[in-house]
Amino acid sequence: MKILCIIQARMGSERLPGKVIKPIMDKPMILYTLNRLSKSKYIDNIVLATSTEEREQLLVDVVKKAKYDVFRGHESNVLKRYKDASDKFGGDIIIRVTGDCPLIDAEIVDNVITYFKTNDYDYVRLDVPDTFVRGFDVEIFTKAALDKVDKTVNNINIDETKNTEEINMYKEHVTYYIYKHPEEFKIGYVKGSKFYNKDYRLCVDTKEDFNLVETIYNNFKNEFVSAKEVIEYLDNNSEVTKINRNIKQR
Repeated sequence: MKILCIIQARMGSERLPGKVIKPIMDKPMILYTLNRLSKSKYIDNIVLATSTEEREQLLVDVVKKAKYDVFRGHESNVLKRYKDASDKFGGDIIIRVTGDCPLIDAEIVDNVITYFKTNDYDYVRLDVPDTFVRGFDVEIFTKAALDKVDKTVNNINIDETKNTEEINMYKEHVTYYIYKHPEEFKIGYVKGSKFYNKDYRLCVDTKEDFNLVETIYNNFKNEFVSAKEVIEYLDNNSEVTKINRNIKQR
């Protein structure tokens, strides 16, 4: 079974525009996400999925130069973007990661893949943020589940429904329909141990988030620092965690 990892990213972030190509140790942030995922033992192909908007060209150039595949699709209908990307590149199992997680850990991803493959689930997610630090986020689902969601959501005539906002949420957030309709899918969670059940924020949505991640990388000088090492560092350096402590997730 082919495992396709699709990383969604774009240049138009509201709180930190262009964040995905901001440099950390002279390397664009998006490459940390891609390169770290490339260490997975199970992922067969990695694709960056962005929009067709002209402003994405700098991101596309960075990713293509690093020899990764790129798919360009719908900007706001991310569900369709995933569906179209998976149709083009194939894959029986789809992994969803966002480009604002430059500390994502391939070992954690592989553990989630193993859990998914050894159980009969349509969808499995890392239990973020309840028992896992935000920023290690990974979701896995079957291509069949993605196709089912796409067929259901993108065939709804918004003019004939009062739930326009909810339909748009389904389109913007790829897996939102799945966990809002647990009766239609077999859903599993990979929960973290006490060690990973910390109130740290390692995704990048704001300048403060970026400063925290940059501080971590400047400390280790290692693109492939492990999640375990990062958590231990934060546990022992509480002043560093204060950099983005007041940032709220949207």
